[in-house]
Amino acid sequence: MSIAPPQALAEALTALGPRGRRRAATSAAAMIAADVSVAPPVVDPVPVVLPPEEWETISAGLIQRVRLLDALYADLYGPRTMLGTDVAPTSELLQDPAYLRSAIGIPARGNHHLFALTSTLTRTDEGSWVVLEDSVDVPDGAGIALEVRRALSRCAPTLYRTTALRRLHPFFDTVRSALHHRTRTDGRAGRTVVLTDDDVEDPLRAFDDSWFANLLGAPVVSAGDLRTGSGTLTLRLPGADADPGDAVDALIRLLPSELLDPLDLGPTPLGGVTGLIEAARCGDVEVLNPFGAGLLENPALREALPDLCRQILHEDLQLRPAAPGAQNGRTGWPSLDPDGGDELVERPVRLRVLVVASEDGFEVLPGGVALTDDEGPEALKDVWVTVPETSALPAAPGEEAPGSDPAGRALTAVTRGVLTAYPAMTRSIGSDLFWFGRYLERVDSTARLLRTVLDTSNDLGSEHGPTARTAQAVLLGAVTDVTTTYPGFLSRDPHDPEDVHTEVTSLLTDVGRPGSLAQSYASLAHTTRTLRDLISEDIWPVIARMRGRIHTLAGPDSPPLERGLTDIVDGCLTLSGAVADSMPRNLGWDLTEIGRKIERTMGLLALLRATLGRRRSRAAEARIAGAVAVITESGASYRRSYHAAVQSELLLELLLTDTTLPRSIAFQLERLHSTLDRLPELDPSPELRAPLTALRGRIGAWEPRELLRPADGADASDGAPTALLEEADAAIATLRELASALENRFFRPSESTSGWGVDDV
Repeated sequence: MSIAPPQALAEALTALGPRGRRRAATSAAAMIAADVSVAPPVVDPVPVVLPPEEWETISAGLIQRVRLLDALYADLYGPRTMLGTDVAPTSELLQDPAYLRSAIGIPARGNHHLFALTSTLTRTDEGSWVVLEDSVDVPDGAGIALEVRRALSRCAPTLYRTTALRRLHPFFDTVRSALHHRTRTDGRAGRTVVLTDDDVEDPLRAFDDSWFANLLGAPVVSAGDLRTGSGTLTLRLPGADADPGDAVDALIRLLPSELLDPLDLGPTPLGGVTGLIEAARCGDVEVLNPFGAGLLENPALREALPDLCRQILHEDLQLRPAAPGAQNGRTGWPSLDPDGGDELVERPVRLRVLVVASEDGFEVLPGGVALTDDEGPEALKDVWVTVPETSALPAAPGEEAPGSDPAGRALTAVTRGVLTAYPAMTRSIGSDLFWFGRYLERVDSTARLLRTVLDTSNDLGSEHGPTARTAQAVLLGAVTDVTTTYPGFLSRDPHDPEDVHTEVTSLLTDVGRPGSLAQSYASLAHTTRTLRDLISEDIWPVIARMRGRIHTLAGPDSPPLERGLTDIVDGCLTLSGAVADSMPRNLGWDLTEIGRKIERTMGLLALLRATLGRRRSRAAEARIAGAVAVITESGASYRRSYHAAVQSELLLELLLTDTTLPRSIAFQLERLHSTLDRLPELDPSPELRAPLTALRGRIGAWEPRELLRPADGADASDGAPTALLEEADAAIATLRELASALENRFFRPSESTSGWGVDDV
């Protein structure tokens, strides 16, 4: 049996033609890959279309199913009467390691235990829907469903204009409201957090988890952000000990049950939250889905569900389990030909559909993700639930009506008396924001430095005098000093093009080399992935483009390195703008800014030390200072201020004193001072204020001409050390002290210290 698409959709597919359909599939795959940071998946733009009547059948069956599973959970972790009947597979359940005896007797808030369920269904040739499996312990799929819908609606808009279909966002509005009422306690809004693995290796799963949390309006936390005591669960907040206002009322876990509590469940790879089961038993925090829900995924229990439904609900099970191993006799859905043919072919699919608790019971997400299920490559398809052409419902989801926007999202009036919860900022989130700022600045400064040094070296390489040779050696050595990629250029011949090219290639592409551009970018991308629920989705294409450019910088067909590095700099500028335009000006913003200013100041000091710390001939110093002016984007300001050729002393004076120049040291210190003053502290912390005060005093006392004069007793010949070497080292040490004080105060102490003065995540 096959399903024909609606007439209007069929006409739109025909109008697109084979080339248009393939182009839409390729574009959507590239968009998903950019957003999720994965290899491009196979995407099929031809949707699975479900008419309202068929969707009502699926919906009713899924709601009945979750009601049944909820009742089974209540019994198996309560009175356990089912284990004494002939209907339940008692032996298989008792032997299942997912049956957590320590979770027996934990109370539930509200009328049901389960919060969410993901079911995988397929349609038989007879037209009935059957269930292949249920994901109860760790439901998923919400984020991927929205991502596939978003990507395809942008890459194949003509298809989406043909059919009135149910929108997805109103579903989560309903779920958020239900969660608010479920967690509301003692006249205040309850606090809900989403627990995930902060080091998950699957980027697709990490994306799905963070999107789900974002849709629920709950912050993502890791096990290290939580602690228990006196039967309560609290957040470890930055900079202060938790108080009763930091209590967590609901924990939505996206981790398997057995990884949650090392005290009651044994040691876990993730550490878990010691005492979490006891906190849930005391009733001050509700864990959703509850501990041990994975027992409901038992294959023997799934086979027994029809009989259990009649015994518990006194109803016939509407969505029956699929016969074991059954792959034939399933409905074919119009799809792209996996072999590359021009005509649509029929392919069986399996649907993954999410069910979530609401105030009155359970709601089914009106859509989902379909995956082709045959011998061809697995492809992602959107699932459309159509809207009836005529409906008596005045404001059904997906319809435009007074109180809805053109996209079909219901606009509900603000209810009086709604309580808002203070947004949580945990230590790990604060630390990730701080490191995001540092790694973003590190990638930008490394790319700028390499680009300018390569440009300057190209010019100097055509000259043969001592001035050019000296300037080239100093600038290449500065790359090693600033990035701390020792021995680097210090062990190579700066005048040998082959030697220089080998070292540059390593700096660009060796992800295992601390301080390289590739390693800094990898750290930036990793940190960014942990902040998906806090940062605009517009940054993911930028991250993907930067990744692609870095991978091609040293390839055989790569563009000139200078152009590739310009693309990296442009990506950093775009990323900075996207963050600046989307991030709320709260503690998270301040921590990101502090990270950027500390990193930029350290980089500037290291650059000045490496380039101007030793006296050279006037001609060589002019070439070196000119390159520094380009790197710091201070050339225009210098010309307007001094109307003279670039001189080391005057350039240093500009960078030390001009508070209007965004890449000057003076600008960084002013911003650091004002941002530190905004940090939430009951009393000013001397360990935070003292390093910055000392640094401002030290740098404020610097006099450029004295700073660049050869040190006492030093030979005034070429290469003589100046006082800048010692002073810059002391200033960098003070900045490291400030960074460590911030970590100790707001995040956690660094476990190791690298040449950058920080621990590389």
